[in-house]
This record gives sequence, C-alpha cells and structure tokens, in this order.
Amino acid sequence: MFGLEDLLRLAIWFPVFILAISIHEAAHAWAAWKLGDPTGVIQGRLTLNPKAHLDPFGTIMFIISALTGVGFGWAKPVPVNTHNLSNPNRDMALVAVAGPASNVLQAFFWTGVLGFLVSLFGLFPGTIRYAMEPIFDFLVRVCFAGVFVNLGLAAFNMIPLPPLDGSRILRLFLPEQFRWQIDRLEMTGMGLILLVVLLWLGVLSFVWKPAFLLGQWLISLAM
Repeated sequence: MFGLEDLLRLAIWFPVFILAISIHEAAHAWAAWKLGDPTGVIQGRLTLNPKAHLDPFGTIMFIISALTGVGFGWAKPVPVNTHNLSNPNRDMALVAVAGPASNVLQAFFWTGVLGFLVSLFGLFPGTIRYAMEPIFDFLVRVCFAGVFVNLGLAAFNMIPLPPLDGSRILRLFLPEQFRWQIDRLEMTGMGLILLVVLLWLGVLSFVWKPAFLLGQWLISLAM
C-alpha cells in the first residue's frame, strides 16, 4: 500500500523524469545529426516536447519503480540510419553515449541549482527563513530528484543490453563476429525481455549503487 509520502515523491520525480528523458532523447537526435544522419531531426525528435519521446511502457515502469523508491524508465529510441554515418560502429556508440552524458550534465545542473538555493536561503533573516521553509524544502526535494533521477537514468541506460545505450557502446569494443549477437537480441526483442526479467529478479540492482553514492556526494557539495 502506497502512502502520502510515496505519492508526493512521484509528483516531484515524474516531471523531472519527463524533462530528463526529453533532453536525453534530444541529445541522441542532435548527436546523430552532427555525425551526418538527419533522420531523428526529420522525424521531430530534436525537441524537448515530451510527446515526441514518451514510451508508454517505459513511463509506466518509471511510475511503478518511483513508488518503490528507485525510479527508472525509458523513452522511445531515436531512429538512426547508419547508412548516413561515415563510421557506423563508432558513430552509433557516440550517438548512444550522448544520452547518458546529457543526464550526467543535468545532474550537475540540479546540483548547481541546489547550491544556489541553499546560499540564497541563508541570506534571509530568521523570520523570513522560517516562513519560507516549506517552499525551500519543496525546492530542495525537486533538486534532489533532479540529481538522483538523472544519475539513475544514466546508470540504467549504460547497462549493456539492447535496446539500452550501453549495448551500442559495448558493440564498439566487440570483435566483428560477436556484434551480430547484440543485433539479434535487439531485432528479436529478446534484449528487452531479458532486461525486464533481470530487473524483476533484482539482478541489476548493483547499477544503482554508484549512481546513489555519486548523487549523495554531489548533494553534500551543494549543501
């Protein structure tokens, strides 16, 4: 049974998640465009409009996981035509890494906002600080969500299973004779099925630990 605190966390985390995945997917489209493939741009994916990026199943997974205190999900993948890339294997890895990199940068941004809020709040006299404390606490929670949601998304997407970005980065370092196995997992949808099963079993829980520790460290710098 979920309580009021769980619903409040979801209400704070969900808009942050929407922004995070919109920037993530737009970063993929931008990177592909810069590397020679305009497919994502033509299909309207170089935008922060969530409608262009939301995946129903990935969004539902985020809502469920956020209520349990974790918070992960995914968006619709940006289409990339590898025939437009000068070095498809390398360039696909660069396109892939652009998404998680954007999430790490967003985490740093939210850390900066948190540090600014803490400094600003400290300038007010005691009576004003007391009156504004509920607003300050809410904004701090938004910044916490910005840090942890983005680092969680970056870590999740670096899992080397298709269709996640980590599989395309891993593919860059695999010998040619093994790359087809990654491609087969993605084309058949078995990669996604395996990912969901591993998440359900808790096997991949170790990916959250580094993200959580990094998030704590960033927040400690800002506070």
